[in-house]
Amino acid sequence: MSKETVPESFIIHSGMEIVYANPAFCTLVGEKSTAQFTDCSLAELLTPHHRRPFREQVARIEREDAPTLGLTVEFQTRTDTQLRGIVVSSLIEWEGTEQVQTQVFPITEVDADRRQLLYDQAMDEAPLGITITDPSQPDNPLIYVNEGFCELTGYPEAEVLGQNCRFLQGEATQEESVETLRAAVDANEPATVTVQNYRKDGSMFWNRVTIVPIHAESGTVTNWLGYQQDITTEKRYEQDLSLFKAQAEGSEKAILITDRAGTIEYVNPAFERLTGYTAAEAKGNNPRMLKSAQQDDAFYARLWKQITAGEVWEAELTNQTKHGEFFEVKQKIIPVMDENGDITNFVSIEQDVTEDVLTTQTLDVLNRVLRHNLRNALNAIDGYAELLETAEVDSETRQASVAAIRNQAESMRKIAEKTAEIRSIWDPGEDHRTWDRFDIGSVAESYRYQYPDAVITPAVGDDGEIQVRNAELYKKALDEAVENAIVHTDQSPPEVTIAVHRDPDANQLRIRVADNGPGVPAVERETIESGEETPLTHGLGVGLWVMEWITTTLGGELLIANNEPNGSVVTFRLPAPGKNIQ
Repeated sequence: MSKETVPESFIIHSGMEIVYANPAFCTLVGEKSTAQFTDCSLAELLTPHHRRPFREQVARIEREDAPTLGLTVEFQTRTDTQLRGIVVSSLIEWEGTEQVQTQVFPITEVDADRRQLLYDQAMDEAPLGITITDPSQPDNPLIYVNEGFCELTGYPEAEVLGQNCRFLQGEATQEESVETLRAAVDANEPATVTVQNYRKDGSMFWNRVTIVPIHAESGTVTNWLGYQQDITTEKRYEQDLSLFKAQAEGSEKAILITDRAGTIEYVNPAFERLTGYTAAEAKGNNPRMLKSAQQDDAFYARLWKQITAGEVWEAELTNQTKHGEFFEVKQKIIPVMDENGDITNFVSIEQDVTEDVLTTQTLDVLNRVLRHNLRNALNAIDGYAELLETAEVDSETRQASVAAIRNQAESMRKIAEKTAEIRSIWDPGEDHRTWDRFDIGSVAESYRYQYPDAVITPAVGDDGEIQVRNAELYKKALDEAVENAIVHTDQSPPEVTIAVHRDPDANQLRIRVADNGPGVPAVERETIESGEETPLTHGLGVGLWVMEWITTTLGGELLIANNEPNGSVVTFRLPAPGKNIQ
């Protein structure tokens, strides 16, 4: 709270020690400057017999026994006159710390000028409705209303004085709220409710009503002080937000709401399923917890600049789950503004498009394979078949033609096997959600048996046995990497090293397959890195794509680099079980 937003004539204090007194209070007690209250105790300003009850009231507020308490006291002014007034105390945050705010409403003055100060400064200029009732009279009627009350309700002062406040009630007024106020009056306790009231013109508004009993020295309630605040805009926002959340609960898209500073206030169930974070873990956090290394700081700086300017932001990006898995999302962030055009919240809607990205890539690759590789194989088979049909073909040519046909048929068989392998990527069941043990040493031994002419070296240290999502599916990717390294090499013997590096801070594994072959062709690398095939940039086979798709399906990332002095290094960057994994 700032000095500009609190009501007129007030003191901020800790216990009985004054922290701040505003100019209106200074005038009330006859001081010329707020500086006169530095290191001053409220006890010095109260008449002796009012110090103890006021100290008890402050203690109750600081213990949070009640949100607001009121008391009738007498001040000893600097002009040696006594000022009788109503003091209403409550807890507030003042310049970063919790303090007590006490408002002062004079009720008897030594002259007419002081009485005018009561109504003109302390009450009439307050930015909310203020009322005082007299419970000693039948039906506890209004004996005072300020200008704020008249503006709020549309009723002139002359029409409401002498009446009970129930004239504000109407068809939609909640009986429960009315009963809460009635019970508070019967118990002589303060209360705050939110209730639907009606103005003189019949229009409904949401009213936050606070009533505070004012006690005499004897403890008798002499008056009731009431505050009325129009919170219609706030209530409508709450209703809209509640409706939005109800719809968000059933949405398949991940939705989160942050405050103006970017702190998460709400996430829906789809967000929990997609990211692995529970609502309790996400609330109070920042969306940067989903950041991956796939976008640089400049990307997020542009995002923040755009949404804080009040503009909607949309993009596709790679995020990371609680367990370190990468996923592709199409994200939209919408700034939410109040009636003044000020941003109050941001709503983020994320749609997981990982499967869409993989589908597009798969269709492009299969289209190329069917259109190019299979067409070439069939054309070759057809050509050799025509040659064999001629009677003049000699034995040597016939043998060569038959061998060529068999090679092309073998190529088509491998393509068919790859197609089945691709299907297994798309149909992993629930296996890809479970953690499996994977022994690199044992796998390397099986490769030695499969490729006896190759030198296969596991460099795993203590990390020989690791855990990965769906070990059976991942082994297909590792098989592809090892096969490519051995089959496509121009070195004798082929050399393959399989190394494992664990990054516990990031819950990630890096499994590197390095070879001494000619390296992955530039066009192949560019195609995988760009994520799409074009007429000018496309791969020659599907092996690298199989590795890419399996790694992506398991929430990881495939990296391809040159090996020194020659060869290539294929790195599988995979999520690894950490302290959050069950």
